Amino acid sequence: MANHTETANRRPNILFIQTDQQRIDTLRAYGGSVCQTPHLDRLAEESVVFANAYTSCPVCTPARASMQTGLYPFKHGMQTNSYGLGSTVQELPDMPRLLSRQLESQSYSIGYTGKWHLGFGPEMGQYLRGNLAYMQFPEIAAGFRSLPTDLGYEGDDFGGHGGGGMTYPLFQTYLKENGLELKIENKVSGHFEYHYAGEITSPVESTVDYYLAERAIHYIDEFRKRDRPFFFSLNFWGPHEPYVAPTCFLDLYRDAELEPWPNFKDERKDKPSIHRIKKGNTTEWNDFVPYIKHYYAFMSCIDEQIGRVLDHLRRHGVYDDTVVIFTADHGESLGIHGGLCDKSYFMYEETCHIPLIVKPAAGLGAARREERFVGTCDIHATIVDLAGAEPFPGADGRSFAPMLEQEQLPDWPDCIVTEGAGLESVMFTQRMIRHGAIKYVFNCGDLDELYDLAADPYEMRNLASDEGSAALLRKMRQCLAEWMVLHEDGLYKQFVRLRLE
Repeated sequence: MANHTETANRRPNILFIQTDQQRIDTLRAYGGSVCQTPHLDRLAEESVVFANAYTSCPVCTPARASMQTGLYPFKHGMQTNSYGLGSTVQELPDMPRLLSRQLESQSYSIGYTGKWHLGFGPEMGQYLRGNLAYMQFPEIAAGFRSLPTDLGYEGDDFGGHGGGGMTYPLFQTYLKENGLELKIENKVSGHFEYHYAGEITSPVESTVDYYLAERAIHYIDEFRKRDRPFFFSLNFWGPHEPYVAPTCFLDLYRDAELEPWPNFKDERKDKPSIHRIKKGNTTEWNDFVPYIKHYYAFMSCIDEQIGRVLDHLRRHGVYDDTVVIFTADHGESLGIHGGLCDKSYFMYEETCHIPLIVKPAAGLGAARREERFVGTCDIHATIVDLAGAEPFPGADGRSFAPMLEQEQLPDWPDCIVTEGAGLESVMFTQRMIRHGAIKYVFNCGDLDELYDLAADPYEMRNLASDEGSAALLRKMRQCLAEWMVLHEDGLYKQFVRLRLE
């Protein structure tokens, strides 16, 4: 497809904001009613809200690598979190198709701060745990690392996962230079493995989220001095656990009455047994409520920092000339379907369906809701297109920039796929495809799933074993097989043998 000429000629600035593990129901634009995000609400009112955006994979590293490459994880090789079992590639390779290199080719100033999780460098060896501690990764042995500044970005290098970003030397230096101390008190823990929630009793300025907004403003100001457009990627660690938030944001929810998720109670009949890996330690709704309140408060804190950055653009007259893209790498479960926690191993809407809000540059289009399916790889293709670059061969994504001007695009794909390969010490092959209101999940070695989201939006009834749905099941399996062929998915032959022969 030729690049979108009119958009390319405008050469807009691009601000790309990404959260980590954010449910869509934290936003009013997606039907949320409890979590308070006034700045993102305002952004949505000025934007195209994509109602059906899906992650390439509900795990951090794979999804983030897809945004940098435009490829599904089965192609880029970072199929689970880096330096974990199941991930073929540990450090994101430097290659021309990378988002940073494509933007460089169009003479953009490009910057990055916040969570990366696409490389660490040789220092990773000292952090390896369990069986991995006995492995000699080639990347570590060769002294190879892949951090933002290694790949062309100006900005900050925060290697690895980050655990909330609180321990990095750059952040600790910021606190010291500003006479600040991050204090987390009143911790709550025990609902799932290492997850905890806590109250930040120190000033908002001591939070990682405030610091990241400061870094974004700093680099944007540097870029504004140059006679060329800029791209800046602002990446928050939250609301991924640990769920920590300042007192003022927790106060918004302390007295809130939270109704149980419609799918909180689920006996999980006819559901894959693999889901139990993420079963939490708590079974009553009230046990989950404190974590959800902290999660909401964390998101409200992030929202305020996003507002600071957007207000800075407005004050300096560059907001109208900037395309703002807001999304998340994947969602979060928080007790769905009988107390599931975290993500991966299941393809429910809460973890695969992601927010995607895009504010066009001035004159590019009006605010509205877009129902067509888009995915993580399409975000990469769109940013490349907006910058004026040509599509890269073999890409799994396609630019939705024309949609910002309400072009029809009659040949836009009518389905979307999310991939899974497991997490931590359990490798587990999955593909989820959604076509219309129907969702099919291929769970290799376990029960498949089939849901009619129009009749069953909370995915309570698995139709895969329903005799009356046999024809629909076969149709969806055939649809997935065709998608695999189109996208050169190496799983195709095995899938056909297991499900279509």
